[in-house]
Amino acid sequence: MRPAVEADHDAIARICLLTGASGSDATGLFCDDEAIADVYATPYLHGPGGFALVWDEGDGAVGYVLGTASTRAFQDWFVESWWPSRPPREQQTQGDRWLLPSAKDPDRMLIDAVDAFPAHLHIDLLPQAQGRGAGRSLIEAACALLAERGAPGVHLVAGKDNEGAQAFYPRVGFEPIAQDGGSVTFARRLRQA
Repeated sequence: MRPAVEADHDAIARICLLTGASGSDATGLFCDDEAIADVYATPYLHGPGGFALVWDEGDGAVGYVLGTASTRAFQDWFVESWWPSRPPREQQTQGDRWLLPSAKDPDRMLIDAVDAFPAHLHIDLLPQAQGRGAGRSLIEAACALLAERGAPGVHLVAGKDNEGAQAFYPRVGFEPIAQDGGSVTFARRLRQA
C-alpha cells in the first residue's frame, strides 16, 4: 500500500471502470468509459481534503481507497469546479440517465448524517487483490488518515446488489445507517466528536 501519485491516475480510472457495476465491469454502460471515474474516483486526486491510497503488488495499482475528510467542501468543489471542467457529456445510455444528472446534483454526497460522519470514501479492488486482506488494510489506513485529519466519522454508500460490499463493510467496523431503494449508507466513528 502506498499514497497515490499522479502517475496512478489511469490505473485508478481503470479500476473504477472495471468495478463500477456493483463490483463488476462497467465498460460500455455510460456515454464514455471515463465518465464513471470522473464522478467516483479521479476527483479525489485533486479536490479539497482528498486522498488516495493504492494497493500495488509490484506491477501498478490493482486497488484503491480514496475519499475526502470534508464531504461538504468536496461536494461544493465538485459541482462548482470539477464537473464543469470535464468534457461535455450527453445522455446516451441507461446508465447515463442516472450518472450524469447525479454528477450535477449539489446535494448528491450530502447524506442526512453528514455532520456526524463528514468524511466519505470509496474502495475498489480488482479480483486479483480481493480476499487477501488488501481491502481491510486499505480501510484501516484510510480511517487512520481521516482521524488524523480530525474527522469524527466516515461514511460510504454501496449498492444493495453488491453482495460482496454488503458483507465486507460490517466486518471492517461500518454499520448501516440508512438505505433507499438501491443502496445502503454505511458509517464508522473515527473519534469522539
